[in-house]
Amino acid sequence: MKAVRYHSPGGVEVLKLEEAPDPEAGRGEALVRVLACGINRIDVWARSGRYKTSLPHIAGTDITGEVVSIGLGTKGVEPGARVLVYPVLTDGTCVYCRLGNPNLCLARGFVGIATDGGYAELVKVPAANLLPLGDLEPKTAAALPVNFGTAWNGLVTKANVGEWDTVLVWGAAGGLGHAAVQIAKHFGARVIAAVGDERKSQFVKSLGADAVVDSKSHDFVERVRSLTDGFGASVVFDHVGGDTWPTSFDCLARGGRMVTLGLTSGVKSEVDVRRVYQDELKLMGVYGQSMDDIRSVMELTAAGRLKPSIYRELPLSAAREAHEIMESRQVQGKILLTL
Repeated sequence: MKAVRYHSPGGVEVLKLEEAPDPEAGRGEALVRVLACGINRIDVWARSGRYKTSLPHIAGTDITGEVVSIGLGTKGVEPGARVLVYPVLTDGTCVYCRLGNPNLCLARGFVGIATDGGYAELVKVPAANLLPLGDLEPKTAAALPVNFGTAWNGLVTKANVGEWDTVLVWGAAGGLGHAAVQIAKHFGARVIAAVGDERKSQFVKSLGADAVVDSKSHDFVERVRSLTDGFGASVVFDHVGGDTWPTSFDCLARGGRMVTLGLTSGVKSEVDVRRVYQDELKLMGVYGQSMDDIRSVMELTAAGRLKPSIYRELPLSAAREAHEIMESRQVQGKILLTL
């Protein structure tokens, strides 16, 4: 099969389109012919060495495709089925799996990190991780798991967002951000979108954002508070990381919830602990998504209530270009590789 692999960590130059052995489905597994694969920042981190992977390695976590064959003992899926791959790998037996929190599994991993992923014509995955596409178009569905599934986990499963909320979304034009804007609006919340330029400002307004704030503004906190009658946001969706944490906490209203799910800008930060307990602020970490989270966004997308925006659609041979675009921070929505 054709695949984009890297044989050592590095820059985009290590990504090579080459012939690779066809994977074979083992017991409980399915072999899937890839139709589309979404590009995520974790792909870039894996390629650059932040995540340890086997070598040579095939990245790619957001995958849709068609089942080619199944291994012995595999149930619940048949060849020919069009599917979306749930990207979280679990042992299915630990206490967290038994409690229905597979993304907290003690042995968790991600397709495209712990195993080879979707930058290839074929991918081998556990059959239990396959969800039927139904009427969803494969390219649309490939934009859902990491971005919309994780945003749903943060805003809905964790923060219980509703029409009474004002939600501040950092990086609102990117993959996770544009998902968060739409999900918050679906539940009737008021959304303040933080973006870095006017072009992105127009994009997030088209998604339904009620107000836009320049993320590089020196008076960012004051601007957010002025838009909320001095109270602050009841929910802050922060997938940027350490550099934005202090500002995010300063933007929270009393009793507010901070949803944190990223570390693009660093892994360490300082927060005034007094404000956390005096204003009863809630910090909610989000790592991945459950299968139910993905089912929810698939259903709403099929109904036309959520609409992933495809920024660029590129062939497998253009994986280097896809990573360059991702690293440029100019993305509005999702980048896809299609086969």
